Amino acid sequence: MHLILAPFPTQGHFAAFLSLADRLHVARPSALITLVSTPGNVSNLHAAAAAAKPFLRFHALPFSPEEHGLPAGTQSADAVHAAFDAFLNGVRAGGAPVVVVADPFLAWTSAVARRHGARHAFFDSCSAYGSAVYHSLWNHLPHLLAPPDAGAFCLLDHTEVTVYRSQLPSHFLLAYVSPIRDTDTAILMLMSGRPRGGGSRRQRQAGYRGRRLGGCVDGLLHHPATVGSSEEATRDNSGSEHPLDELEPAGLRMLRRALGVPVLPIGPLLCVPTRHVSHRDPDTDSDSIIRWLDARDRSSVLYISFGSQNSLRPEQMMELAAALEITCRPFVWAFRPPITFDYDDSDKWLPEGFEERARAGDRGLLVRGWVPQLRILAHASTGAFLSHCGWNSVLESAAHSVPVIGWPLQGDQFFNCKMLEEEWGTCLEAARGNMKGSLAVKRARLAEAVEAVLGGTEKGAEMRRRARGIQELIGRAQTTQDNGGSSAQTLEEEFFTLMLRGAAAEEC
Repeated sequence: MHLILAPFPTQGHFAAFLSLADRLHVARPSALITLVSTPGNVSNLHAAAAAAKPFLRFHALPFSPEEHGLPAGTQSADAVHAAFDAFLNGVRAGGAPVVVVADPFLAWTSAVARRHGARHAFFDSCSAYGSAVYHSLWNHLPHLLAPPDAGAFCLLDHTEVTVYRSQLPSHFLLAYVSPIRDTDTAILMLMSGRPRGGGSRRQRQAGYRGRRLGGCVDGLLHHPATVGSSEEATRDNSGSEHPLDELEPAGLRMLRRALGVPVLPIGPLLCVPTRHVSHRDPDTDSDSIIRWLDARDRSSVLYISFGSQNSLRPEQMMELAAALEITCRPFVWAFRPPITFDYDDSDKWLPEGFEERARAGDRGLLVRGWVPQLRILAHASTGAFLSHCGWNSVLESAAHSVPVIGWPLQGDQFFNCKMLEEEWGTCLEAARGNMKGSLAVKRARLAEAVEAVLGGTEKGAEMRRRARGIQELIGRAQTTQDNGGSSAQTLEEEFFTLMLRGAAAEEC
């Protein structure tokens, strides 16, 4: 068997697929595994991962940005259709069964796989709840059926779920009704505990259209999730419930009800970034950040990060900085300047003298560039995480029992935050959105949320208790995996069996 991995070209998605490659190799050591992307991405990935993953092959899909009217150095997942088609044709000529495992944002790969008689599965990045809500919004567009002045509405196929207009990703506001027919072909949902990053509106639309047209794909892997296509199949070989089945019971029920297909667990995949971006400020390298944390009291520090792809609006940065000065809590802020601004323009989007006051009082660190997020979250001084609620960050905070102050910005982040707050009880939403027209961000509300989590309140204590419970569930799942348990068994007994059976049928 030859497995072709096709990730969406952002750092978080690459990290997820590299972790997936490890899991697939453990489950089926004899399988060939090749990761494909554009030349620039493949060069970076090979340099970062080849030594640790000698089993993994890399293939660069020829791509010239100038031929597509793009600036030099640009990498695009939308412009390599022909190159991927040619590559897959060559692989199929070898005669071995071929399975393409692609990011849902690369839904076009399913048609290419079908054309060459290869099997196809999606490897998705969202929570079960976020995927179910997003799937429902995309397929039914319930906000178009609600009164224009309605601030909230129920999902049509999950009436127990209320969604606020302020939680709608911006591209849904431009949607129109265009029914798509279902097919009876089963989908196997392949999802990971990663990644960061979004993708263009067209790529998102293609991904969710690919999910709807079940006949185009053979499956999806989901993380964290549960095993099988029926209630009887949600038990492992010992008869006990899979640990991750307890993490997202509502989301899993919604997915099964909406898709009616097997959902296979392969997580948790807690991924290490594929590369470290150098810091602009040599005074805040990784070790100096940890030393600074060493000098702080236990559970006293607020860690702030909105991921590698997101930034706030200038007025939002101002409000957040003002809130930090109101609380006087120690903080580590991994920040990016607002869009169209540079780090050197900080006087336009931070209060005058803010960074100098934070450093002079040894009260906070503003870090430009990459930060060792896992080390920060694992540190005993870290007491809360102000986060965009990207699924990778959610899992990393959960794995280290760090409560979350939510500020979702786009996509499934709104629904991850909702699930964390309503189902896990480990999150307190303090703000929402970063688009023009998003709800106004108030420094008093941000400061209030920080104090609720870090200020010795009953709310904060309950969030930490719930966070420890989620951490224990993830720990149990990881222990099971390390002992060759559920995830490896799922890949071998469910995924590979399904792919091989389908490949044999197509050969006939």
